Amino acid sequence: MLQLKNIVVQYGVVKAVRDVSLHVGKGEIVSLLGPNGAGKTSLVSAAVGILPKAAGTVTFEGRNITRCAVEQVVTFGLTLTPEGRRVFADLSVAENLHLGAATRKDRAEVAEDIDRYLKMFPILSERFHQTAKTLSGGEQQMLAIARSLMSRPKLLMLDEPSLGLAPRIVDRIFELMIELKKTGLTMLVVEQNATEALRISDRGYIMAGGTLVYEGEAAALAESEDLMEHYLGGGVAA
Repeated sequence: MLQLKNIVVQYGVVKAVRDVSLHVGKGEIVSLLGPNGAGKTSLVSAAVGILPKAAGTVTFEGRNITRCAVEQVVTFGLTLTPEGRRVFADLSVAENLHLGAATRKDRAEVAEDIDRYLKMFPILSERFHQTAKTLSGGEQQMLAIARSLMSRPKLLMLDEPSLGLAPRIVDRIFELMIELKKTGLTMLVVEQNATEALRISDRGYIMAGGTLVYEGEAAALAESEDLMEHYLGGGVAA
């Protein structure tokens, strides 16, 4: 469904991502793990067109989207929920959700989707007319995910969805990912909580120093003490 081939992301003379290739199959949850500075965020940002690529190709559903603008990539069905939530703080929950559907024209379908995601994220229904800045960190993360879903993605990238959240909220975020997979949504998850990410994933990749150092079945990675300890600090990667 998604294929990144020989991706290079460069900041000046520094290569943050070095010749990285990976793929995500339809219906999968794939984890992208690794220590701080490994290049994970740079890679997914480049995949959707937020960052320029110095080299490499991005193919989505057989279409070359390497040089496409972010807005166009979203219309194809590839969406990123960025690290740090980045909701529009001074806009209401309702307005944030409508902005997530900015590329869509059928207002009736947009209204149906808002109802659907308010049921999936009940707290957002309670906060519907509040500004996003009044929400807790966990509520903002749920809003960020719901806003991404409003574009009706076929593949959703989630960058550090559990970062900085209380354990009970983290549990809920991972439960939501499982629920979303059951609807047929494909996901690529950049995550600091390696243990939980691998628990819900089909496959995993580990990055370090801008390159891929491991790829394989999630269960095999979770059971490898050497890999977990050496690259993920015993199970938690930033």
